[in-house]
Amino acid sequence: MRFVSVGNANVDITVFVERIPDQDESVPSLAATVTSGGSASNFALAASKLGAKVAMIASVGNDTLGELYLKSMREGGVDVEHVKVVDGRRTGIVVVLNVLGESRRMIESLGANLELSPKDIMEREEVLRVADEVHMASVEVPIARAVTELTKEVSWDPGTRVLRKNSYEVWNLVKRVKRIFLNAKEAKLLSKEEDLVEAAKKIGREGPDEVIIKKGSGGAIAWADGELIDVKAIDVKVVDTTGAGDVFAAAYLVARHRGFEVLRSIRLANSAAALKISRPGTTLSLPSWDEIAAMEFISYWE
Repeated sequence: MRFVSVGNANVDITVFVERIPDQDESVPSLAATVTSGGSASNFALAASKLGAKVAMIASVGNDTLGELYLKSMREGGVDVEHVKVVDGRRTGIVVVLNVLGESRRMIESLGANLELSPKDIMEREEVLRVADEVHMASVEVPIARAVTELTKEVSWDPGTRVLRKNSYEVWNLVKRVKRIFLNAKEAKLLSKEEDLVEAAKKIGREGPDEVIIKKGSGGAIAWADGELIDVKAIDVKVVDTTGAGDVFAAAYLVARHRGFEVLRSIRLANSAAALKISRPGTTLSLPSWDEIAAMEFISYWE
């Protein structure tokens, strides 16, 4: 299976601390990692580890951070031939603060990610047209529109930031994608429905074959072929949630392209996300297909 991932290319600096320091105070970190990041990049590495051949379309700076990013992606088996390298711009950075017992906090600087344009997408038409699946994550609407003009085999995880800024434009593009991934807040924002089942149905009527809504500890639901599918989450100790949604999407799409039905694919995606959040770091803790299959068997089969 051939996937293309379109979106941000970052370097993630993740720090684990017991508490956030006060002003003019420093606190020791419990652990720290520096890895490649960005939703689309996380997806690409996860899908590659699960057996897909993945090419990345993104933009990095011609700097040390860009070199680190490209090296990390190559080591993860991702084709970076189509990544744009920009002179005079710094590669995107995200600082992730994981505080014990609290939700993560993130500070992002988009940098060279802002240089990716619809023209860049059109220039990469060949690799997009031959892909079995093109996955877009947190891309701006003009980029999403350009991708959907070249192929119909598209899945989209628009992300909260893009939806808050352009929910109307995202809604107008929904009909042009095959699958859409949303969390609960995003589904309500996009559909203007408070009930998640009604939200899934409304979005599904707009065009996507499969609407997948991630509910965190509540599991996930999908609206596909006129049927609602609701799958409970797997209870694990939460260590780091960064990238969990990207790993979920990668496992789901790999499962679908391996011929699994929607229900089984969501179970496998939930299993992948559970494994991811139980481990520290983002790309350093990606699960293998055998691990996911074992977790799914233990968690869902009686």
